[in-house]
Amino acid sequence: MLTMPHLLSGIGSDGYQNLYQLSNLLKDKHQGSISIHKFPNLSPHWLCAIIQLVTRFIYCCYDSDVHMTLVCLSLGDLHGNFHDLICFEKMLWRMGVLLTPSSFVFLGDYVDRGPHGVEVAAYLFAQKMICPNKFLLLRGNHEIRNVQEHFTFKKECEEKFGHDWGEEVWQAINMCFDCMPLAAVIDDKILCLHGGIPHPSLGNGLLSDIEQISNEMSDPEEDSLLGWELMWNDPIRDEDITQEIADDLRKGQGFVNNSTRGTGHLFNSEALEKYLSTNGLSHVIRAHEVKQSGFQLQQNGRLLTVFSSSHYCGGSNEAACVLVDCKKIRTIRIDTTSRSRST
Repeated sequence: MLTMPHLLSGIGSDGYQNLYQLSNLLKDKHQGSISIHKFPNLSPHWLCAIIQLVTRFIYCCYDSDVHMTLVCLSLGDLHGNFHDLICFEKMLWRMGVLLTPSSFVFLGDYVDRGPHGVEVAAYLFAQKMICPNKFLLLRGNHEIRNVQEHFTFKKECEEKFGHDWGEEVWQAINMCFDCMPLAAVIDDKILCLHGGIPHPSLGNGLLSDIEQISNEMSDPEEDSLLGWELMWNDPIRDEDITQEIADDLRKGQGFVNNSTRGTGHLFNSEALEKYLSTNGLSHVIRAHEVKQSGFQLQQNGRLLTVFSSSHYCGGSNEAACVLVDCKKIRTIRIDTTSRSRST
C-alpha cells in the first residue's frame, strides 16, 4: 500500500520541509509572476512532481470518503485571488492546518479570472499533502480544461513558466482537478458542492448516486451529466420567476434550463426541499455565484451561497466563508483591505 513517506520520498527526504517551504514562500510572493530563481524548490519540475503526488495518492486513496465531522470551515470561489486566501489563513488558521481544531472544505473554482491561480493551486495542494484528512478540495466548473482555455488559467501557466513547461504545469494541475470529488457532507446533514442539486432525471435523487461518479473525469460533460450539474446548477431567484417560468418549473419537477449559463439547470425551493428530505439533509452550502456581501441565504434558509474572492472582476463585493459547528451554520466576512492588493 502507498504511504505518505513513500510518496514524499519522490521529492526528496525533506519532502515535508519542502511542502511547508512552498506554502510559506508563496505567502510573500503574489505580485507578478513566480520567480523560479528566488526559490528553486518551486521549479516547474518540482511543482509538477508535487501535483502528481497529490493526484496519485490523496484523491485516488483518501477522498473516496467525503463525509466530514467536527468543526468545519468552508470557502467558496477563490479564482486566483491569492491575497484573499492568505487573509483567510491569517484570520482562521494562522497556526497552520495541523494545529487548527477544524477541518476545511473548499468548494471549487480555484483558478481563472484572477492573476494567481498557480499560487492558489500550489498552496492548496501543499496544505492537502501536509494534512490530507482535514483538507478537502472539491471540483468547480473552472476545474475543466476547455473552460480554462476560454478564460485565463492556461495563459497564466504559459506566461509564468514558458510555453513548454507552462503546458506541463497546466496539464499536471488539471490531472489533479480530474480526480477531485464533487460533493461532501458535513455531520451527515449539510451537503457541500460547487453548483447545485442535480435534475431528478439523473439518477434517483439520492446522495448514493454521487458516490457512483468516477473519481477521474477529464471531460465531465461527456463523462457524467450528473457530475456536470453538480458543478453548474444554480438556485433560481424568486424575482426571476415569471408566469411562464413558473409553468415550466411545475412541468420540470422544480427545474428549468439555465439559459444564463447556457448549460445545466435552475432549481426552485420545492425541488431543494424534496432533495433534502429524500436524503435526510438540512442544508446545502454552495459557491458558484458572486454575492455582494460574500454570502447569501436563499430558498427558505435552506441554501447558503458563499463567495471567497473580494473585488471580483473589479467589483466591490466582499469575501466570506462558512463555519459549521455542531450542525449550526455561521458566516464569516473578512477585511481584505488590511494590506495593499496586487493588481
